[in-house]
Amino acid sequence: MTAAAPGWRPWLAVAAVVGLAILGRAIDVPKTAGKIKGDEATYIAMALSLTHDGDLKYAPEDLARFEREYPKGPEGIFLKRRFVWRAHLQSGWPFVRFEKAPVPATESLSYAKALAYPMLAAPFVALGGLGGMLVLNGLLLAGCVWCAVRFCQARAGPVAGWILGAGFIVASVVPVFGVWLTSEIFNFALVLFAYFLWLYKLVAPAESRGSFGGAWTNVVAAILLGVATYSKPGVLVAPLIVAGFFQWSRRHWVAVVAAFVLATGALFAVNTLVTGEWNYQGGDRKTFYDRYPFSDATAQYDLMGSGMSTNDTDPGLVFAPTTLRLLPVNAWYFLVGRDAGLVPFYFPGVLIAALWLTHWRRSTLWQWATALACAGSIAVLLVYFPFTWNGAGGPPGNRYFLSVYPTMLFLLPAGVGLGSAVVAAVVGVAFTGAMVATPFTASAETWRNVGRIPLRWLPIELTIVDDLPVRLNLSRGRIILVHDPTVYAYLMDQNTYDAEGQGYWLRGGASTDMVMRTEQPLTRLELDITTRVPNTVTFDVAGRSQRVDLPENGYAKVRVAPRNFLEVHKGYGYPYVLHFETTNGFVPAHTDPGSTDARYLGVFVRLSFMYGPQGEPLAAAPPAKPGGG
Repeated sequence: MTAAAPGWRPWLAVAAVVGLAILGRAIDVPKTAGKIKGDEATYIAMALSLTHDGDLKYAPEDLARFEREYPKGPEGIFLKRRFVWRAHLQSGWPFVRFEKAPVPATESLSYAKALAYPMLAAPFVALGGLGGMLVLNGLLLAGCVWCAVRFCQARAGPVAGWILGAGFIVASVVPVFGVWLTSEIFNFALVLFAYFLWLYKLVAPAESRGSFGGAWTNVVAAILLGVATYSKPGVLVAPLIVAGFFQWSRRHWVAVVAAFVLATGALFAVNTLVTGEWNYQGGDRKTFYDRYPFSDATAQYDLMGSGMSTNDTDPGLVFAPTTLRLLPVNAWYFLVGRDAGLVPFYFPGVLIAALWLTHWRRSTLWQWATALACAGSIAVLLVYFPFTWNGAGGPPGNRYFLSVYPTMLFLLPAGVGLGSAVVAAVVGVAFTGAMVATPFTASAETWRNVGRIPLRWLPIELTIVDDLPVRLNLSRGRIILVHDPTVYAYLMDQNTYDAEGQGYWLRGGASTDMVMRTEQPLTRLELDITTRVPNTVTFDVAGRSQRVDLPENGYAKVRVAPRNFLEVHKGYGYPYVLHFETTNGFVPAHTDPGSTDARYLGVFVRLSFMYGPQGEPLAAAPPAKPGGG
């Protein structure tokens, strides 16, 4: 019985997975997760189509099925025209001619996202409904934690390795994406599993490798990276290919390369058979909100939706002067930005990269190749997506970097101590712990994540201001404050109340940030500040700081000439960060008879924007004086 026990383990694992998937039916996903996030509509619809229809065609029944789950419909779904390939025999060479024929858009359409994740998710959906997709993501995350811990223990010892391996995932933004029914965690897991299979045998003692010590692991790693490359194109297979060229026999290296090419090519071939085109992001591709094809007789594909064939980027901006000029600024934001920086959202990986740099003399070929692939992926994001490198749509952290993040784990040098592991976990939790503890809320209201310390200490990413989380709150992001010339306001936290004309009430005894985006560079900004209670207001406008002491019912007019400005791009304008701090406040409901206003108000600030020649030098701000209300 004991000898036979290992043979039962795979079946027990399968039974456990099936049981967990079935338990997914106990999860009311629309009620628990709230409204649709990111690309969820497309992946959910694809998984449902595979489960119930056995195909990946979007037809009227797919819309009806989706609306039973989400009454508002598949908000943000990506669709494209379908084509079919027909073979024709002919007398001359070639004897078979293939013809690409369009399918009428009134009959069916194709989903315009990668099909790998829905194919894996379909069995889980069949067993557990939409909750099965959550179960799948949870299993993938659990597997990633196990692999990360095993690798780190081989490099840093049992205790430090356990803390660092678990912290690499749990003390980052990664688990938040576990409640997204999209391919993010799937892509993350593919890369981490692949690198683990490739590298674990190179760092672990022989007695600890178990079944992970064979050459087969390199072939499987190549297959996983092939799937990842199809699902999220990138260069992450390069380290495996380059390092293997110098370290393996030519026969084994060819087998690994062939495995990668066949895995990638097979998926693109399947995509071609399903949609008629190899590129799921190309062709006549659109995204739809509020109204969808087949929702009624007049809902025609040609007359609806927004074209998205280039997937969130403008090819004309690649290597354009604007992109290159902003590259250093974007690189700084990419590292330490408040909403999408690597430091706040992927701190354990950043610390590992820093430790690797301090031990670079002991670095191996595979670590150098991995580091270059990680750096190259970052460069591609900054150059190819200069205004959407965070993943667009206001995600928590950097969504595009998620599939690259696993590479940082494998830069870990040998002999890292317990102190480094604890720092990685503690600092990472300080940044993302509240988000990981409440992932559904953190995903549904992403703008609230950055309203807390220490995230608020970091700079706001002005180059991607229209794709920051605040944009998802229509009452807080991209508000037109002035119409001509247009000024857009972005209220970055809850300590600025809604606009009243061209002014705002700021919360008492608090600090707040807002971004004002103008069509032209400012030469002067005037602030009319009033208060009902004695108050001290400290503010910073684009590098100019001042402090104003106000008496009860005090008023001050302050004129500020911004020290510098950032010209982003035509259409994106000139964003300025305004930071305010107040020391006191009052509640109108407690002081004004008949008032029901329970807000804790500090000062009211009215903003006036000036663009012409500055003229005479600005005088000092006039002294505070009684007045106003």
